[in-house]
Order: sequence, then C-alpha cells, then structure tokens
Amino acid sequence: MSLKQIKIQTVDLQEGMYVTRLDRPWLETPYKIQGFLIKNQKEIEKLLQHTEHVFVDTERSREKHNGSAPPDRLLTENEKKEFVTQIKPRNYKDKTNFKQELTVAQENHTVLGNTAEIVMADIANNKTLNLPVLRKAINPMVESVIRNPEAFSWLTRMKSKDDYTYKHSVSSAVWSVALGRQLGLPKRDLQTLGMGALLFDVGKMKLPEKLINNPNRFNQTEFKLVKKHVDYSVEIVQSIPGIDDKIVEMIATHHERHNGSGYPNGLKGNKIPLFGKIAGLTDCYDALTSDRAFQSATSPHDAVRKLYDWSNIDFQAELVEQFIQLVGVYPVGTLIELSDARVGIVVAHHRELRLRPKIMLILDKNKNPYSRFDVIDLHSIEIGEDGQPLNIAKSIDPGTYGIDPREFYL
Repeated sequence: MSLKQIKIQTVDLQEGMYVTRLDRPWLETPYKIQGFLIKNQKEIEKLLQHTEHVFVDTERSREKHNGSAPPDRLLTENEKKEFVTQIKPRNYKDKTNFKQELTVAQENHTVLGNTAEIVMADIANNKTLNLPVLRKAINPMVESVIRNPEAFSWLTRMKSKDDYTYKHSVSSAVWSVALGRQLGLPKRDLQTLGMGALLFDVGKMKLPEKLINNPNRFNQTEFKLVKKHVDYSVEIVQSIPGIDDKIVEMIATHHERHNGSGYPNGLKGNKIPLFGKIAGLTDCYDALTSDRAFQSATSPHDAVRKLYDWSNIDFQAELVEQFIQLVGVYPVGTLIELSDARVGIVVAHHRELRLRPKIMLILDKNKNPYSRFDVIDLHSIEIGEDGQPLNIAKSIDPGTYGIDPREFYL
C-alpha cells in the first residue's frame, strides 16, 4: 500500500490528484466511493462544500500514472488480498429482517453471555477450558450475524457496567464477527474471530481482583501489570487442546497498534495480522461505548468519530472505514435529536443509506414522552412535523433527558 499520502487544503486541490481520505468520515458526505481521481474543477468545488482538507496519494495521482486514471476504489487488488488474508471476499446478504432475527438472537446472546461468565470463573479457578462448549456457544452467534448482524449488534448495546470483563468479551466477539462479515471473510474465519475475541481477556482473571475493579485510571505501575494480561491470555488459550493457532495469534496481537505504539511487542502496520487488527479495533470501540468503573460510556456516534480520528494512527484507515460502513455514522443504539426537535434512538440501518436509519421515537418536539414508541424510517419519511426536510440534527449523550437507550431496546 502506498505510503506517499500528503495532507493538503481542499482549496489547493488540482485536477489529476487522487483523494484517498477526507477530514471526516466518507459516510457524512454524498460520496458513494472511498477514494477517487479529481477530474475537473467542479469536483473540487463540490469537495469544498464538505471538507477543509483532504489526503492525496501522490503515487496514484494521474501524473504518476502516465496520464491514465487509477481505478475508483480505495484498495488495489494486491492490497485487498493482503487486507483480507488472500481470500476472495464473500458477498453476504441479509436473510432475515431485524425483528425476525432479534427473537433468535436474544436466546443465543444469553447462552453466549452465560458461557463467557463460566469461562471467566473457570479460569479464576484454574480449570481447563472446554473447546466444544465454547464452539457450541459461538457458532449460533456467527450464524445469526451472517443472517443479519443488526440484532446481535443491538443486543451488545444493552449491557451494564457490572461484570464488565465478560460482557465486554461477548460484545467484542459480536463486533469482530460482524466486521469479518463486512469484509467478506468465510464462515470459518468468522468463527475464529468470535472465539478469539471471546477469549482475549481471559488473562485478566490472573490479575488481582482489586486491580481489575479499580474505579480510578491506572497509574504507571498498575498499567504495567495490566498489560501482562495478554501474555496470561496466550498461555491459558495455548493450553486448550485443539485450539487454532490463529486464535492464539489474534489474542497475542489485539493490543498492538498501527503506528507501533501498542503492546506487548510494538508491532507496526502489516506486522500485525488481520485478526489482531480486527480485535484491537472492536475491543477499543466496545470499551469506548461501555459504562466502566472509571468512565461513563461514550455515545456510539462520538466513538465512531474517535476511531476516525485515530485511523492510520492506532488502526489501519481502511479497516476503520469498513467498520464505519458496518455500524454507520449513527450506530444502532445512538440517542439522537431530529431536525424537527423530536428525540429518538437509532434501531436499524439501511446498508446503502447510513445517514437515514430507522428511529424509535421517544420524545416529541416539546421533549414530552410518547405514550407508544413508534419507529419511523428516514429512508421513506423525508418531511418532519414542522413541514421542513427531516434529518438527524445531532447525536445526544446517553442519559440526556433521562433517557437510557437500554431501557427501550425491546
């Protein structure tokens, strides 16, 4: 992948330059492609309406290609092969709708959560983990996410700060499988991702309970000790008969970072395997959006913005873009205010229209609660109660107006 990307002011763009990144998520703009060649001044003027600066790939710009335009895509074929472990991506399509899948997902989510809780207890008691039991809990979740990822994604939002470690592992497993589906990975890889994410924090059970439940941020000495959980996790998982080496590798690298600032080995860029990159990203996202002993949850929308800000720093930019494509600019569970002042919760997305999701209405324009919580679809409803074009005006922090999105998910 070309590393010759330069940041320039949008006003300084010229015809023939190849734009690879914007100063905001692509999904917040009208562009349907991620990466394109500037062909005329009109395209520059259009960009000026949405961005202040962009990133240009000097190697893929026209002057570097003897006058021939590069393809309108973010990754070349060779890069794509490297990105998705040299397999042909599957083209998954939803086989159920959200409501149908939620009924099945609730039971499977409960089983997965109970299994994760047992796993953590077994580790604390020095018991060997039972791989067939783990697979029996993971595989139904994978099948559900393949059919429709929205239901399990929704359920991951509905966790409290109690028993954070095992609930975080469950949620990270769901996000990892969903992102693998987004990338088109085969079912076997999705199962590997789910298992690896479920187990990547088991080493924390070897740390002092007082440290794990510390209500304050770790000091330098405490953080040094916490980082050892990666080695402990690897040691525990390696002892499981029949465990896949990819799972061990994923666990060993889920705290490495794209710029080399991670741990335990300071791996950088493509030295980090794809599964490790996925686990690192989903681990971070779920931690941001969870209530923890020392911090309140960040709104899903703000978490997405943070990930975008960290792209090509902590996480590979293309992987961040794919994750944003998965969860949307306003992820499921986001509390939002509409342009007509009504308040609601994002409950589902359209794959191609991430800025116009389905909204469960909670408060009217005067911030009074509705007697029933109807769902509206911004894809089909374009005019608000005030007679003006209807859209999402802003995201709102969980707890605003006394609303906890978790109370409304059913």
